[in-house]
Amino acid sequence: MATKIKTYDIKIPVYTTEIFEKPNDIFGGITTEHMSLYIKKKISDYADNEYLLAFENRNKTKKTVIRDIKTHNNNLDNNAILIQVSADSTNLYDGYLEADEKINFKKNHKVGSDTNFIMIYPVIKGLDSKNYTHHFLILVYEDPTKSNDEILKVTKYFLNKIIKTPIANIKLPTILEELREYKTIPELQIKYSAIDYSENDVDIEYKEYLVDGKFSKNKFHKFKDMPIDKIEEIINKPNEEDYQKKEAKLIVGKNEYKITKEMINEANDEYNETAEKVFNMKTSITESEMDNLHNIDFIFNKLIPVLENYMSNGE
Repeated sequence: MATKIKTYDIKIPVYTTEIFEKPNDIFGGITTEHMSLYIKKKISDYADNEYLLAFENRNKTKKTVIRDIKTHNNNLDNNAILIQVSADSTNLYDGYLEADEKINFKKNHKVGSDTNFIMIYPVIKGLDSKNYTHHFLILVYEDPTKSNDEILKVTKYFLNKIIKTPIANIKLPTILEELREYKTIPELQIKYSAIDYSENDVDIEYKEYLVDGKFSKNKFHKFKDMPIDKIEEIINKPNEEDYQKKEAKLIVGKNEYKITKEMINEANDEYNETAEKVFNMKTSITESEMDNLHNIDFIFNKLIPVLENYMSNGE
């Protein structure tokens, strides 16, 4: 009996940035070369200033710090820029490293990686140079050694703070208009969540001793093959009583749509709405290929076909 070859998945979600209204003013020109030089200059400016970017992880003590950024090019596609980000976690209060001896983490210790990879690709659309639209594609290399959530946080922070070009938040009506073309949505996931800082859940005899506390609750529903009109009802209706946040994930083939509706003013029943679209791709590698996982040419060879697939689908 043949031995089954062990494989691992590399997830490669593809995001788009916001469209640039006045590309000539921003890039100094309207070509893909101008757009690529813009990205490299932003990274160079960050390196020259020698400052570190750090962000907190929500409700956690851990802090993530971006310490270094490198760029790589490849002859497979001269427009593709591979970004290599070195980032680490610090402000650690717990945990240890087991090596020749056990090392308990201290607050100032750092646990990090030099192999967070993101590809940025300039895109120009249009027939008339006076009416071109410009944006970037962002391919995230979520290899099997990384936490998907962690590398996405690093990616978004890098784009927001260094490149000054966030992943596009699409207006909800635009998302719904696109989804209506499908009529039926193969999969819908809805998560409701809330945090309450009320003291009412503490017995009265203990309230005089209470100094802090909160109560959180979550609810999750998953639906299959739901008509789009029913989905619109769920998304547009007010959040369920006692839940402050509603997160909807709609999956149609390789496209994933995320819609978040969060209460920002309970008294006025005001909500903040965000919508995001991602094209989910993945590629498989064998256990023997793991040694090449962070080789630059290897990464280009994995990402370029995904990019070509995305472009050929008319995205």
